[in-house]
Amino acid sequence: MATVQFTKEAAVSPLPSLLIIEDEPLQSAVIGRIAGTVGFESVVARTVGDAAALLQAIPFDCITLDLSLRGEHGADLLRLLGDLRYQAPIMIVSGATGLQLELTTSIARSHKLNVRDPMPKPIHADELRKEFARI
Repeated sequence: MATVQFTKEAAVSPLPSLLIIEDEPLQSAVIGRIAGTVGFESVVARTVGDAAALLQAIPFDCITLDLSLRGEHGADLLRLLGDLRYQAPIMIVSGATGLQLELTTSIARSHKLNVRDPMPKPIHADELRKEFARI
């Protein structure tokens, strides 16, 4: 995985950029490695605040979003993404199920965000790779 610090170089990389919003290092490493196989360069944010700062500074080509971030809820970023008129794909990759996923997806779509169908954890590498390849 090409996890990078927030630098000017990261903002102008020729590779498609992925923001992984995930507080679990193992999960973010797996997502980053899978995305790397189809050419993405990944940046990891472990908190809602870190993700918000990055989103306001870098126009990412894709986001993966976990909904449970150690006391924070990933869905809190949806309003910011709507305000930024973010149009690149958003992939919810979460252990959440049922109603929580449906409500989050509905909120994202109400903000006119390009949210993909949620992907459950544990991560299925082939499915995630196919989704990244479609982007």
